[in-house]
Amino acid sequence: MTSPWTAGQVASVAPDAASLAAARKLAGSWSHAGNKGLALWGLCQGSGSKPYQAVVDLRGPAYKCSCPSRKFPCKHALGLLVEWSEGRVPSAAEPADFAAEWLLRREEKAESTGESGDEAPKKAPDPATAQKRADRVASGLAELDLWITDQIRSGLAAMDTSWAGFDAIAARMVDAQAPGIAGTLRALAGTVASTENWPEKVLDELARLHLLVTAHQKLSELPEDLVHSVKAHVGYPVTTDSVMESTPVHENWMVLGSGITEEKRLFTRTVWMRGRTSRRWAMLLDFSHGAPNFSTEAPPVGFLVDADLHFYPGAAALRARLGATHSEPQPFTTLPSGSIDAALQELTDALAADPWLRSWPAMISSVVPSFVDGAWFLVDESGAALRAEGDSDLLWKLLGISGGYPVAVCGTWNAQALTPISVFTRGQVIVL
Repeated sequence: MTSPWTAGQVASVAPDAASLAAARKLAGSWSHAGNKGLALWGLCQGSGSKPYQAVVDLRGPAYKCSCPSRKFPCKHALGLLVEWSEGRVPSAAEPADFAAEWLLRREEKAESTGESGDEAPKKAPDPATAQKRADRVASGLAELDLWITDQIRSGLAAMDTSWAGFDAIAARMVDAQAPGIAGTLRALAGTVASTENWPEKVLDELARLHLLVTAHQKLSELPEDLVHSVKAHVGYPVTTDSVMESTPVHENWMVLGSGITEEKRLFTRTVWMRGRTSRRWAMLLDFSHGAPNFSTEAPPVGFLVDADLHFYPGAAALRARLGATHSEPQPFTTLPSGSIDAALQELTDALAADPWLRSWPAMISSVVPSFVDGAWFLVDESGAALRAEGDSDLLWKLLGISGGYPVAVCGTWNAQALTPISVFTRGQVIVL
């Protein structure tokens, strides 16, 4: 079964922010919704006596609705995608009659153009559609750059730093099909509310966004890997099929940590892995709406997995999908050494390749957690120290596990501090 789209993927196909907002308000109006293979369908009760019939063919995607809206997709088709992304569209044995009829016509049309086979035909990218999206994104980013210039010219003291203020420009980015930037802008409201030196951090983010706008304007001049990175940060979707068709990296992957986070009923599971020989980092991401019921099983932490990983394209490729596994996972009891200097150099190299990265994994061996003058540090044998941050209980747990003796710590480093994920001691990995 096809994995549900993320909220960002749904937003990327919305014709405008108003349609997406209207689609979200349709929750509770659906009946006879179903999902089979690459098809979604459902009935949405409107103001009239007869419900609207909505169908989505995910291969295009293509949309059909009985409503009179001239927007494409309409709010009902979008609402059906929202229901699916949030786990409220059950699997069904067969499509409803109204959906089956339209899907059959699409199949017959595909066959009449020479496409056939047991599997659904892969639709070639439509250059006109791709160009239309690129133009919409470019227009939205030009507006964003003007907004950034206005904030700098007026001064941050005069900036509207309320949730509504950031949400207004973020909604424009959703309308421009740039959901990655919209998420960054909405996060700035939290930065202002929770950080004393928020002007510095907001200015830093505005500078990053300005650089991203400039890079998007010069995509034709950039190396291919950097083009993929720019598009990923803007929010262009990448299909799972295209990732799985890429050349895999076969390695013995050490599973060094995992964690689950939740935001607005969207659960995200992250698994951090590192190649035993290559020392290449990899991050597996899986999503589930409504409850942490993920469609795949995560590799076990503390185990070595002989497997193929397919990496998402990018100048500093980190996110990957698990491909073929070649043997049963085996526990590992030793780690390659890793110093603070080596971790900083890895982050430097990653940022040089992709300047919009906000963090990078790190593994540092033989460090002692220390709490000094109200701040946390990881101190190595030479006395070099790295600032640590995160939940207070988590950091005290790390200190308790170490007992004041050197341990190996895996975490994410954001150029300011390291957030511990797991600790390796006495031959085992303990997730924090």
